[in-house]
Amino acid sequence: MRFFSLLLLSVLFVSCSSSTPEDLSGEIDRLVAEEEYSRAIELLENADDREHEADIPQLKEKTYLNYGLYLEYRGPEESSMRDRMTSALEQFIKVLEINPENEKARTEIQQIMGIYETMPDRSPGDEIIEDLQALGVEY
Repeated sequence: MRFFSLLLLSVLFVSCSSSTPEDLSGEIDRLVAEEEYSRAIELLENADDREHEADIPQLKEKTYLNYGLYLEYRGPEESSMRDRMTSALEQFIKVLEINPENEKARTEIQQIMGIYETMPDRSPGDEIIEDLQALGVEY
């Protein structure tokens, strides 16, 4: 009986510790829905690439895009509008690094940069401009 209990405990431990691509995807969906973007990104950064190699780039793209949208439209109230827009641009740049064809990220970048163009002496910063230019986005 003792052997059976130890065997059962071992099987449960192993089955709970190994995750499937569906588990990771579901967890990321949950974290994004709860606006827990930092936790989602940390989870993706620490995910075992061998187990989830096809899913991780898509999940990162989705997480960065949603994080950028959150920052752009709702972001933390204690942050200034400029800080939120700059942070949103950083997230959209990460999206384009994964998928240069992501139209939503490109559209949001255009919108934010259009707002910056209407404000004299305002810019998201040289580093953001350089990152955008490296991705073929000119401003």
